[in-house]
Amino acid sequence: MQKNLTIEKAQSGTTENYDVIKFSGEFDKAGHSDVKADLETLVKAFDKKILVFDFAGLKFINSEGIGYLMEIHAHLMKKDKKLVIVGMSAHVEDVFKTIGIQEIITLYPTLKDFKDK
Repeated sequence: MQKNLTIEKAQSGTTENYDVIKFSGEFDKAGHSDVKADLETLVKAFDKKILVFDFAGLKFINSEGIGYLMEIHAHLMKKDKKLVIVGMSAHVEDVFKTIGIQEIITLYPTLKDFKDK
């Protein structure tokens, strides 16, 4: 059975203060179930300053996915860390703008834009 959502930790250098997790698929109830355990493990083991979620391969997100993002954001904030999202499709960006997520989580159009900040 094919997963609705997959994640992959991208390789980053040891000198960078961030890690990148790439998402592909649909971040809905089924997608959340597909990645929850792996994502929780990655977030708990995260030891840098900024965790970057690369949504370039994400086609869809619903309220359940957004709620989970808020949980991760809150968890990282408690540890003086930050969640950043890059590479949103037009649909995902529209959803984020509609609910005002950019007021809570920093968004960049691309990973390059984040790196060049």
